[in-house]
Amino acid sequence: MKKIYLFTLILTSLTFYGIAQSVTLISKAGILGQNTTLIQAGTPDSSELITYVDVKNVTTEPINIFCKKSVLSVMDSTESVMCWADGCYPSWVTVSPSARTIEPGETVSEFSGHYVWIGKNLGFTSGESVIRWVFYNSFDMADSVSLTVYYTTYGAGLAESGIGPTALSNSYPNPANSQVTIGYSIPTGTDGAIVIRDVLGSAKKTVGLEEASGKVSINTSDLGSGIYFYSLEVNGKTAQSKKLVVRH
Repeated sequence: MKKIYLFTLILTSLTFYGIAQSVTLISKAGILGQNTTLIQAGTPDSSELITYVDVKNVTTEPINIFCKKSVLSVMDSTESVMCWADGCYPSWVTVSPSARTIEPGETVSEFSGHYVWIGKNLGFTSGESVIRWVFYNSFDMADSVSLTVYYTTYGAGLAESGIGPTALSNSYPNPANSQVTIGYSIPTGTDGAIVIRDVLGSAKKTVGLEEASGKVSINTSDLGSGIYFYSLEVNGKTAQSKKLVVRH
């Protein structure tokens, strides 16, 4: 999986969201401001950028939180997808169909925002898209917190490097319990692997691919219940990624 660089640009955006704040957002860097702006930059081999953030209920009552996507600007041949409330939704969905109930003091790690290249080549072209992710109380939309991400990308993707086409199947079963099977295809003569990562991007399983195409079965009994992502890597570069749910 590509390495993702996430930097805090400014701690508050110019647009003010939310009068009250029942939830706070937390990244690897720590607690984010109420309306934080970040720059997330890919590398020349990137074909997907994923934003991870935890959401914490800072009140003494359970609250139901929706996620809303606002596309402020977008490059051609790209799209964005949100994963929230135990689901990932098509790019045209701007508000999560369901709210996530968060108990008092609870922190959930179910959100991921996916910025994906959908052109013919496997890698981004150079440019920037801006997407705002807003989390709001189902009973009061003014009670919200937002994260605005500047997705900055560079040219020279996998296809331009001469690696060639790849394929990654949907995993089954999904949700998985003790084992998951994944189909794949990579160019002959390349080094491939399937990597399973948690929502924070930490690698939990890595399986080397001995053949140019086939299926691999991966033990998931030692993974905790939750949302994961599995990626097909070719010569150390991420070609494709998909969602995996583990449920015991």
